[in-house]
Amino acid sequence: MYQSSDKHIQEDVAKLQFRDVGQCIDRFSQVNYRTALSVNPNTKPTSEDIALLRSKILDIIRNNPPLASVPRYFHDGREDYLWYSDFYDDITKEVYHKYRTFTKPQNEITPANYAEELAKIDLPYFRELIDLISLERLLAGYPNKEVKAKEKIEVSKPINAPVADKQEVYVEEQTVTENTKSKSTTKDKQQFKKRSYEPKLTDKQYSLLAECIEQIKLFTRSAKVSELKKLLKGKLNEPLRVTNQKSLVYLFDQLMDSGYIKDTWISVADGNKDFISFRTDGNKERYGDNTHYINMQQLLNCRNRNKKERITGLEDIDDLIDQMREKPAE
Repeated sequence: MYQSSDKHIQEDVAKLQFRDVGQCIDRFSQVNYRTALSVNPNTKPTSEDIALLRSKILDIIRNNPPLASVPRYFHDGREDYLWYSDFYDDITKEVYHKYRTFTKPQNEITPANYAEELAKIDLPYFRELIDLISLERLLAGYPNKEVKAKEKIEVSKPINAPVADKQEVYVEEQTVTENTKSKSTTKDKQQFKKRSYEPKLTDKQYSLLAECIEQIKLFTRSAKVSELKKLLKGKLNEPLRVTNQKSLVYLFDQLMDSGYIKDTWISVADGNKDFISFRTDGNKERYGDNTHYINMQQLLNCRNRNKKERITGLEDIDDLIDQMREKPAE
């Protein structure tokens, strides 16, 4: 039968715990942003200015690899962009624990107390995250310009927004127009937007999974092995329409508990928008003709309901996990 575990409890509260970190980063970066605008409010950026900002952003990421995916989710307009990014997956357990137990400062962050309040925070990558988001805010406010540059740029000198001290960075020759930038952005979103569930299944286990899903009619269409592989690897082209959300959550929680997918699969599913709701009359009334993606809160609600309500297909899913755990005959 379905058992509650520490993993489930952590998933329920983690997003709220880590939200303090994101809000604190935003408070510091907003001060940077406003300060930068107040220095030269009427100055239009040149191509060199934009190239310099981009080089600084690349330099920060190059020296701090766990920050690589943060800008994508920030520009998606997500409130919890740091949570949805790969940052917490890529840092060490010790750093993860520090972020999880972080308490944000109670004082309002102002230009006058900025340095003092920042010095109180002992989190690896924190200053770099502030610098990164500050620069991304500035860059987002600049109009598209054609950039042609191949030069050695000194990055140690401060610009309007504080950034981490670096020595040098090289900007490769490139030409970015409004059209090419638009195409590049679309391509980047298609290529990087989705995350992997980090599956650890053999071909035989994928076949068993597909058979079970078909048996309990979890989706409105048959899910082939090839499609399930794309789903779990974060490469699914179109979302799957779910007939029973509680069964979906129970199945994926069992896969998680057995180590076949990552613990934070709910945040991955939410960020990827992999599942959409079944078009019942009630859903049509609530959402109209718009596609409704099953979000994190709905999945967490289903997890809580599964602890006390009947689950469709429970026996089939339990049998599936038992079969997947069986060692193949030698």
